[in-house]
Amino acid sequence: MATRGFEFAYMLDGVGSPTIKDLPLGQTTAYKEGDVVTLQADGYGDKQTASLGEVTGIMQEAVTPASAGATSAKVAFVTRNQVWRCSTDATTTTAVVGNTKKLDLADQNTIDADDITNGSMIFVSSDTDDEGNAIAYVIFSDTTFGNT
Repeated sequence: MATRGFEFAYMLDGVGSPTIKDLPLGQTTAYKEGDVVTLQADGYGDKQTASLGEVTGIMQEAVTPASAGATSAKVAFVTRNQVWRCSTDATTTTAVVGNTKKLDLADQNTIDADDITNGSMIFVSSDTDDEGNAIAYVIFSDTTFGNT
């Protein structure tokens, strides 16, 4: 089965789980569970759609804000010792375990299996979903919280 965007898989050290808190959203478009969001200078979370850089969290619920900043939603805050799984846009990936450190997004909730140069995800492992696409397990290397 394909994932619903990014889903928490496990912690590298085997201990704990992501902290989930409300985050005010900055776009009036629909957010889906599993979308990647980044905290912007205005203090609102916007979903990321391409060339993944810094990541703040993963949406834990679907919501369509009425206006920027007027709606908050549950977000799992990402740190570097968390492994997340997500479907990809292809049946295989060119990423190499531990060596590929710039795996990128196809959109806010799908990994681009062939773009290993512009993103900020470190490839951990892969599996296959029931649609024949790769499911990648990744670590976000550029996180808003936890990069100290």
